[in-house]
Amino acid sequence: MSDGHPAREGRAPGETGGRDPQVHARRLVLGGKRVRYREAGAGPPVIVASGLGLSGRFYDRNLPAFARAGLRMVVPDLPGFGGSRGAPFGQRVDETRAFLLAFADALDIPRAVWLGHSIGAQAVLELAARAPARARAIALAGPTGEPGSAKMPRQAWALAKEAVRAPVPVVLRVLSDYVRTSPFAYVGTWIRYAQDRTQDDLIRVQCPALVLVGTRDPVVRTDYLELLLHRLPQSRLERIAGGTHALPRSSAPEFNRAVIAFCRSLPLP
Repeated sequence: MSDGHPAREGRAPGETGGRDPQVHARRLVLGGKRVRYREAGAGPPVIVASGLGLSGRFYDRNLPAFARAGLRMVVPDLPGFGGSRGAPFGQRVDETRAFLLAFADALDIPRAVWLGHSIGAQAVLELAARAPARARAIALAGPTGEPGSAKMPRQAWALAKEAVRAPVPVVLRVLSDYVRTSPFAYVGTWIRYAQDRTQDDLIRVQCPALVLVGTRDPVVRTDYLELLLHRLPQSRLERIAGGTHALPRSSAPEFNRAVIAFCRSLPLP
């Protein structure tokens, strides 16, 4: 690789992308740094911005379902998490947005449905606001980013509740990603995202938007959901009964059906 251009390397040696043969674990080099990602399927692309500290492995219950539905789902490990290298002390929302766009360019994806989970929703919202031509639509699962002070203590307490409410296998999967994550990158990213003011740009998001939240999600505040629905011109809310903040995994079948139906409702690209 030279001049900062991305170089694709294909599948990482010894990786099969999980137990499902439809899912492929791959890697590329972007800006001189290794990026790991998972993908499955062919068709209109859906690119995932993961929750804080999570890798693409967290979404292995979603990838095969999207592939069977005729969609191409791609889940990069965000910089500093999973198998992707990043800044040692985390990154800002705008840096994640730039990474996502460069990653899509590396895969020759000019336009996609962007799916943001938890803090990943903040990066997706900024991307749709700042690069509207790149967003066919957005889906926000358990979105964070509410305005106000003392967000981090509230979120920390809510995540403690989540650890009790979520199924044990889901908690173990989250922990398996966290033990591979630098605490400096985790906390640094969390602090930087807490300082974000993406809500100021919501009115600039003109594409269709699906907001998904579980009825047992302790993290997402009702007033923030109302703000999203008010400021996003083409938005709609769907609640998943019994779902927690780990929605893509804790309620995978319901989550998959909702997002796939949303993607199928869009005009053909």
